[in-house]
Amino acid sequence: MRSREPAAVPRSRAPVVGIVGCGRMGTALAETVAAQRRPVLLASRGGRSASGLAERLPDARAATLERVARDADIVALASPLDAIRAEIAPRIRAHVAGKPVIDMSNPCGHDLLGHGSAAELIARLLPGGAVVKALNCVSARQLAGVARGGVALTVPIAGDDPRAKEAVRSIIEPAGLDVADAGDLPGSRWIEALAQLLMRLEKQPGLGDAVGFRLLRLTACEETWTRP
Repeated sequence: MRSREPAAVPRSRAPVVGIVGCGRMGTALAETVAAQRRPVLLASRGGRSASGLAERLPDARAATLERVARDADIVALASPLDAIRAEIAPRIRAHVAGKPVIDMSNPCGHDLLGHGSAAELIARLLPGGAVVKALNCVSARQLAGVARGGVALTVPIAGDDPRAKEAVRSIIEPAGLDVADAGDLPGSRWIEALAQLLMRLEKQPGLGDAVGFRLLRLTACEETWTRP
């Protein structure tokens, strides 16, 4: 069964971005989106972190998980996979039909149980949503730093719906990040593997979350000179 096409957002207003999870990554994304003067809806498990964050961001509101999923045009899941699977997906499933859903999770191998990738598992849990894998290869510190003139890291994305990927691109690129399209949703397996590599490199002395991914696009002339 094919998922419904994401509804077009009226050009008269900016899309409302809903963020589920107000930890470090959810907070960094909320600050990034708010800096673009876009309306933000926030949800957290207990509600206190969402309320506190909403108080200090322009045009941001805290709401219940269901309301965020219902009223947002784009829903970003800044939550661990186990929470998405056990609690979040069952509560938002009816409200995300036809909407881009950003999966930002980085699961451990045992979390997947043969599902291929976290994004593919979430797509099965939210059959009406247009799941897009994105932002799992950027740390919260790096995401916040880009807005202050940091390195323009590359964010690989993957998803089956071109309109959903374009909607996700529209909130990532204005933040100063580069977007690389890794194809359909099974491509998320490689994106999640890249995140695992980056996390492994972060364990090296002196690196930490200073490690990032940047895709270099060579011109035809550069390709000629670099060949042996």
